[in-house]
Amino acid sequence: MNFSKKDLWPKKGKLKKGLIVMTIVIISALLLTLLEEKTNFKHTKKLTFAIALACIGVWIYQPNKKEIL
Repeated sequence: MNFSKKDLWPKKGKLKKGLIVMTIVIISALLLTLLEEKTNFKHTKKLTFAIALACIGVWIYQPNKKEIL
């Protein structure tokens, strides 16, 4: 059995969205920590709120659903 990256990554559904949201959260947390350590940058609540909105947007986004208003 030989698996490739495409075999392991889910093609649709909540698992794929969950992995994308988790990736956004982990990368943003690492970047914020790096900025705080290197430049003494102090983030505000607005920045974490923007990250949370991005995660919610990824979770709600449904590209295959075409609804005509």
